[in-house]
Amino acid sequence: MLLEVGLGGRLDATNVVDHDVSVITSLAVDHVDWLGDDINVIGYEKAGIFRAGRPAICGQPKPPATVPAHADDIHAEFYQTGIQFDYHLTSEHTWTWQHGSFMLENLPVPVLPLMNANTALMALGAAELDLTDVNIVNGLKQARLPGRMQMLTGTPVTILDVAHNPHSAEYLVAQLSKHYPNRRFKVVIGMLHDKDIEETIRVLNPLTEDWYPTSRIRPRAASADELCQYLTSEHDPKRYANPVSAYQAAINEAKPDDMILVVGSFHTVGEVLEYCETLDTQDH
Repeated sequence: MLLEVGLGGRLDATNVVDHDVSVITSLAVDHVDWLGDDINVIGYEKAGIFRAGRPAICGQPKPPATVPAHADDIHAEFYQTGIQFDYHLTSEHTWTWQHGSFMLENLPVPVLPLMNANTALMALGAAELDLTDVNIVNGLKQARLPGRMQMLTGTPVTILDVAHNPHSAEYLVAQLSKHYPNRRFKVVIGMLHDKDIEETIRVLNPLTEDWYPTSRIRPRAASADELCQYLTSEHDPKRYANPVSAYQAAINEAKPDDMILVVGSFHTVGEVLEYCETLDTQDH
């Protein structure tokens, strides 16, 4: 069984489960209304899922000191990327993973972030599951996450990504710049108001001057007016009442060789994905 922590860690409902392996994939300033804006405090809250005497894995390079300190305090078996385990690209399509003297070579590069695949392999190893090299290779080849660099085919092409903070936006921009160099996007964006909206938009700015900001009728949602405070554009963008109307406008105004990016939250991406899936069902 695999459980994902919803918020923080120490006080999250999933922490009632007496689990065998704990994993922190990454750390960033997020959910500031609940966790604050101190990365050391956030690290401590995340490390609250660790268990005494059991594997505790951290995939964040150079995490705040509170993470290894808490692992040490409770005598967890701490594994830190870059120290106990690590990875490196060997070509555009292959990479190597290493834990001590044990090494897996010529692994296929997955669609998902490589640093997360690196952490997942350490978690699998610590769990002592009965896996073969073939299982691992097949898993990497087939790994997909809806809403993360998800491409919808058609004209124009649409990319869906749930990036909703500066950390995830930086990864997204790097991937889009790598795979679609010199391309400009029409960007549909909707965010929650407790996110770092200004910095997230600053990171996304190089991708576009064509913004489609959207509001949502939810207590935590930022309004399109709030988003527009930070958008850089040659003209004042039109505001949209919901993600689907913003997406429809982007589609209607796009040229055949344009690309559309839907980004900013799980809610924004989810509504557009559901809309597109409904259209596909009707077409068939």
